[in-house]
Amino acid sequence: MIVATAGHVDHGKTELIKALTGIDTDRLPEEKARGLSLDLGFAYHAVSGSGIIGFVDVPGHEKFIRNMLAGVVGIDLCLLVVAADDGVMPQTREHLAILNLLAIEKCLVALTKVDRVQPDRIREVQLQVKRLFAESGREECDVYPICAPKAEGIDVLGQALFWHAIDISSKANIARATNHFFRMAIDRVFSLKGAGLIVTGMVYSGLIHTSQTLTLSSTGSQVRIRGIRVNSQTTTCAKAGERCALNITGRGIGEHSVRRGNWLMHQRLHRPTKRIDVDLEVLKSESGVLKHWTPTHLHIGSDHLPARVAVLSGGGIAAGKRGFAQLVLDRNIFVCHGDRFVIRDQSAQRTIAGGRVIDPFSPKRGRAKPRRIASLKAMCCDTPAKILRKLADLSETGVPLRPFAVAHNLRPPQVNALIASLKLRLVGSARDERVFCERRWQELLQHIEKIIAQFHRSNPSLVGASIKDIQRQLIPFVEMVTLDAALNLLVAENQLGAQGKKFFLRSHAIHISAKDTSLLARAKVILAPTSGSPPSLYQAAKDIGVDVSSLEKVLKIGVKLGDVAMIEKNRYLPKVLLAKFVIIAEQLAARSDDGLFTAANYRDETKLGRNFAIAVLEYFDRVGFTMQVGNHRRVRCSANSIFSLESKN
Repeated sequence: MIVATAGHVDHGKTELIKALTGIDTDRLPEEKARGLSLDLGFAYHAVSGSGIIGFVDVPGHEKFIRNMLAGVVGIDLCLLVVAADDGVMPQTREHLAILNLLAIEKCLVALTKVDRVQPDRIREVQLQVKRLFAESGREECDVYPICAPKAEGIDVLGQALFWHAIDISSKANIARATNHFFRMAIDRVFSLKGAGLIVTGMVYSGLIHTSQTLTLSSTGSQVRIRGIRVNSQTTTCAKAGERCALNITGRGIGEHSVRRGNWLMHQRLHRPTKRIDVDLEVLKSESGVLKHWTPTHLHIGSDHLPARVAVLSGGGIAAGKRGFAQLVLDRNIFVCHGDRFVIRDQSAQRTIAGGRVIDPFSPKRGRAKPRRIASLKAMCCDTPAKILRKLADLSETGVPLRPFAVAHNLRPPQVNALIASLKLRLVGSARDERVFCERRWQELLQHIEKIIAQFHRSNPSLVGASIKDIQRQLIPFVEMVTLDAALNLLVAENQLGAQGKKFFLRSHAIHISAKDTSLLARAKVILAPTSGSPPSLYQAAKDIGVDVSSLEKVLKIGVKLGDVAMIEKNRYLPKVLLAKFVIIAEQLAARSDDGLFTAANYRDETKLGRNFAIAVLEYFDRVGFTMQVGNHRRVRCSANSIFSLESKN
């Protein structure tokens, strides 16, 4: 169990931890000199039956709230310290507000310095604490009177921590599964002689072993884990819910390239972002509305940086209210869905709001459109399964799987199980996969067919629409890889026909005039002699008795119809003759032990002139039917996968 102390400056947090653990967490010389904590301090205490209780001593002074925020993320329980002589103070209130914003529910109160006041004052401060918790919407919690120097009340508080540790330990596997990818928020960086670079922090998810590699968020560099310490003990593994120290090494890795706020993570999680959509709650203590585009200071993980708040509805969020917002950042950060954060004012002097990340990869455009707001509401569900189901129901273009998996820190087996359990359809290539619910997928297929039907009405003389033609008409926009998968399925299910890279309805008949039909029929006869090479365009026009431009126009119609192939400029082949030449190539390859044949072999077999035979083979190469291997060729794939040699009707 990890416990963070919080409270006003000089209320005895460090002295209390020392009384509980025997460890002085003030490690910096200036802390000793000034008598207050400037940075995070750490102590660990073994408790029989409940493992180790780790204590994070966070500074209470207003100027060091930034360090306090770095220390409370990822903790299990907060020990709020209130001095009996001072009572509830400004930083007491701010620290409790921060705990609420970070959703740290478990909290105990240590009422310190009770030896300095009368019993009436102790009861008065206890009432102050009770009112403070009521005002913040929390249930009343236990208050433990303490005199740390004399160890008065320490045993009672220690026993309470013991029972909380047992309770948290029994539930830890529910909240912190280790089957996610590893990520750790770095809050300290230093070097040790003989060891090298050390980073410490809270492990948010996953586990890591010595000798494994991780990615450093600031540079994207790979680092190797040389050693691990958890709870001040050397070990070979660190896992979610633990504070640990990692001895790391890597090319170009040093104190200059690693800082507090960086993350160590599995490579698959390294996806930088500068825009995050959030569920934002403004503190009741604020005097006005948090307006759109307000400059603020964001604290998330152990990091802090400037951020603009783009309010997504209403132009502002009133004090004590919550709403959706997009945080626009000056530099890249690395977060996951559900990560908690705190926002302070632009000067970082006052905590004003906080909440949780809804979408780490929010769009730059259309962030406040109704469709986007509906998606954000779906993302507020409490499990990845519920979120994915709702997003799939909403999305007309599918849910991008890779960003979803990264946002929720899901491994491939978890993603696959999720898709299977929800009966979703996976579409696209490995890096661009999307998931559809069956209803949305069928709607997309129907939409594509309607677009092609409209294309036929507008272009009756064309064989069909290209994938680009279809994509331009699809609203909302559909990625090419998704559209390609949809078209391939429609062709496979015989809902569409395909002629090269054109797609058409099976019922579509190209309209051409009787004159052009007659000329095309005559040309197909002339261009398919019983022996020798077919005539060129110019020779065929002369033989038929028409001008070249008229014949070329008709032959291009034949190409669109799929009745003619253009081998090269001014060289056309009727489909029937093309089929013959294709079969000869396949037969030559089949007769050879190695599947190879030469241009000379092909010329002799087809009885074509040398130049025309080479023109045909080069055409086969271009369309992917054959490929050159030195002075030979081989057939790359079946003819049916390249040519439409059968009638489309």
